[in-house]
Parts: sequence; structure tokens; C-alpha cells
Amino acid sequence: MKIISRTALLAAVAVAALAATASAKDYTVGGSDQWDTYIDYDKWTAGKKFMVGDTITFKYMPYHNVLEVTTADYASCNADSPISTHSGGNTAFKLTATGTRYFICGIPRHCLNGTMHVMITTVPYDAAAAAAAATADDAPASGPAQAPLQSPPADAYAPGPAGYKVAMGGAAGKSPAGAPSNAPRYGQPVAAVAGLALAALVASVA
Repeated sequence: MKIISRTALLAAVAVAALAATASAKDYTVGGSDQWDTYIDYDKWTAGKKFMVGDTITFKYMPYHNVLEVTTADYASCNADSPISTHSGGNTAFKLTATGTRYFICGIPRHCLNGTMHVMITTVPYDAAAAAAAATADDAPASGPAQAPLQSPPADAYAPGPAGYKVAMGGAAGKSPAGAPSNAPRYGQPVAAVAGLALAALVASVA
């Protein structure tokens, strides 16, 4: 009985890990707009549920970079003491723990005036939420795609990561936003993985 119980427990743990991996999502930060100036990343993250096991990938031109920073440095767009610095045009971060992580572009003025700052809050893995997100990703798009907005001059808005930016001429308003999009969710449906779990448990008891 002990051997059977241990086998069943190991099978359940393995299948749970498989389910989380199969349902993990790889987000391209900014969607089709990627990591660039004058994209509203608050709008891009709105409605998304980043879960443990997901990945966020920054895709950008060589004249940008990605800095992971502290909460205080994020609020002030301070690039002087980053947690880590990345370049090369393609940088991925695995979300391995719950909590909030902060990212900016360290090129002068790109965070402060160019909106290149995003915070990612990760929550525990939730199979039901992952399945719902997968279903939403598979649903056909409704209506025409949103056309990108024109970018303003480099110094049109200041300062950095606030909900509203103050225009250099004095007027307040939101910084322009590009059209957000989601990267596809990869892997097997959670229902299929659940079937595998049941089969494994039956086989271990038999």
C-alpha cells in the first residue's frame, strides 16, 4: 500500500507540473508593437493575468535595452543601479515566483519621456484561469485591427511611469498607445492533461 500510495502521489505531482508547463504562456511585451517608445504598456498589461510558469519576452531594436529595476528606480526612471541589464534585441524572463517585477529602457529619455516602462505582477498558477485564457486566445478576433497612432515628438511628454504624463507645453494627457496583441498560448488543453492524470493514477493502483 505504501508503494502504491507513493507511486500515485508522484504521478499526481508529475501531471500537475505537466499541466502547468503545457498551459504556460509566452507573452511578447507590447504585443505586435513590441518594446519601443510611445507604447502604452499599462494598457497592454490591463486584463492580462501573468501566472507562475509564464514567460515575458522583450523584442526590440538595437538602440533599446531592457533593465530590471527596483520599485523606487522604476518610479523615477533611474537607470543607474539596475538589478540586471540586457541587450541584443530579444530578452526573455521566466516568471518563476509571485510578486511584481519592474522593467525600463535604460537609454536616456526612453523611459522618462518615451513610455518604455512596464511592471509585471505574477500570481500563482491557476488551471481554470489558464484554460479560460487559452479559450480566449483561440476565439476569432471581432472587428478590424486598430491602426497604430502617430508618435509625438521625442520630448512631448514627461515624466515617466505615471498614469498621466504632462505635455512639455503644459497640457496633461495620456501618452499615445499602439495596438496591443497577445502571443499565442502553447501546449495541450488542461482537460487532456487531466485525462492523463486519471490514467496514471488508475495504472498505479491496478
